[in-house]
Amino acid sequence: MANLKPFQLIVIGVCMFLGIIGVMVFAFGGGKRDPTKDYGPKVIVWGTADAAAVNSVISDINGPNGSTINAGYVKKPADTFNQDVLEALAQGKGPDVVLIPLEDVLSYQDKISTIPFSSVSERTFKDSFISEGELVQTRAGFLALPFSIDPLIMYWNRDIFTAKRQASPPADWSTLLSMVPKLSDISSNLTVKQSAVSLGDYRNINHAKEILAALFFQTGNPIAVLSFDIQTNRENLKSALDDRIEGAIVSPSEAVLSFYTQFANPVSKEYTWNRSLPNSLDAFVAGDLAIYFGFGSEASIIRTKNPNLDFDTALFPQQKDVHTPVTYGKLSVLAILSSSKNQTGALKAVISMTGTDFLKRYQSLSNLPPVRRDLLVNVPTDSLSPILYKSTFYSKGWLDPQPQNTSSIFQTMVESSLAGNAVTSDVIQTFMKQFNLVIDQYNQKIQNN
Repeated sequence: MANLKPFQLIVIGVCMFLGIIGVMVFAFGGGKRDPTKDYGPKVIVWGTADAAAVNSVISDINGPNGSTINAGYVKKPADTFNQDVLEALAQGKGPDVVLIPLEDVLSYQDKISTIPFSSVSERTFKDSFISEGELVQTRAGFLALPFSIDPLIMYWNRDIFTAKRQASPPADWSTLLSMVPKLSDISSNLTVKQSAVSLGDYRNINHAKEILAALFFQTGNPIAVLSFDIQTNRENLKSALDDRIEGAIVSPSEAVLSFYTQFANPVSKEYTWNRSLPNSLDAFVAGDLAIYFGFGSEASIIRTKNPNLDFDTALFPQQKDVHTPVTYGKLSVLAILSSSKNQTGALKAVISMTGTDFLKRYQSLSNLPPVRRDLLVNVPTDSLSPILYKSTFYSKGWLDPQPQNTSSIFQTMVESSLAGNAVTSDVIQTFMKQFNLVIDQYNQKIQNN
């Protein structure tokens, strides 16, 4: 060693240093990126969507060595989801992120971390997502980011239409009204043997609340909106149900209720439905209903229940000569819970899971249309997708302060009208009072937090 020259000593030193580094890399797995370095602990997401689909996309994007999305998704039962979240939060074991329907956002608002404009700008949001998604925007940022949508569409029985010599489904409500007597089969004692359309009542009509909401939207009525109150420096919820159109004889709410309930009114020429009939989906599957209004995801359910049923889909009917079509969209969003101890990782996961790459892969597995504008331009060539993609652009929704209570209020409105114990205007007045009470309760809750 004493005879070694300085250059040789330097070479030997470098080799020994690299050797030590190599041992450390081998021993501590340095060949893989430590996911906690950039993302913190693994982000846990709870929702009611299919776990196999969501986790499959996460796995595909991450690849064998990556950790682009350091998150795991857990599916929970839909009927107990909100209670499961509350119980988990009470025990300090809740998820970091929840995948929830838009209608539940207000229920979670006091538990949500707002995504600031510094993380997702207003311009980026509008350029990226469909218009319905903008309902989650507040003055401080976004309560959540859009993830998926399931639009309300029209299903029609091709055999019934053929037998009644009707070439195509109605594009507007006027045409539908003219079809009702032709597509219905009603006996002299008003027994409905075959129904033209499942409208008019509430209890045995799937998605009655959503159908009514779509009709409200088509009159230009948003049902409820967030409005900033300068005095309290808070965004309060405001009912829009009593907004009247200038020059109109009746309010939009009265017009919607009268239109909807005529189909279950025995003295109406459009009578085609009553409470003694089976559930509307079951009636359609059995071949006893010509037109059924359901969500796009129900196509596979209908095919499974009755593989021999010859049915097709079309856009939800509109008012005649309307320039901007409207339907209801069941929007699901990703919201970060304020209880999460990994806010940075949760934000990165939510942004990644609502990005183009993720949602493109998820769409191919879920068969739901994407919520991103850049993905909606490439429409698959199957028969259903064009209807779903168009409907997504037309979709609207609303922030529901108490979904269960408002459902009961909607039901009472319809059934009170059908009972005939009060005129339509009085029914609507009672409906609005009950609805405004729910709005006031929500605003009071927000002010107390």
